[in-house]
Amino acid sequence: MDDKFRQVVYDTFSEVFETMFFTFLEPVEEIPGTDTFSDNEDYIRANISYHGPESGSVSLLMPQRLTKKITMNFLGADEEDITNEQIMDAAKETANMVVGSLLGRIDPGGKTKLHIPEANLVDDLSVRELFEHSGVILFNTDYGPFWVIIQY
Repeated sequence: MDDKFRQVVYDTFSEVFETMFFTFLEPVEEIPGTDTFSDNEDYIRANISYHGPESGSVSLLMPQRLTKKITMNFLGADEEDITNEQIMDAAKETANMVVGSLLGRIDPGGKTKLHIPEANLVDDLSVRELFEHSGVILFNTDYGPFWVIIQY
């Protein structure tokens, strides 16, 4: 992934998270070694694919704590008032918003179309497997590391 595209991803994700979820992302330029990360936290994976002149998919791996916070901020609700279904819906909507915004920047003609996002709980995230992908981007958040995998 070239530096210009990586910067567009950083800018797009940061803008959407700040505007829609009042959550700040800190891009990590150089991902540290696998021993820096804990495999003990539950994550939610939201996937969305796209097709057009360019086709591929984007996976968001968000700590469950981050996804709960996004849901609370998006719905304007307290933690005890949100359901697991709402958390999964918010994860899917997050994927839809960030990837839709990203495609708007890299395909202003709108020829690339998004598919319907999916989300699931990941209780056995392997950080080592993340490092096997060439399109891995990492953000630090107040709620743990937020991983993005872009495959094209």
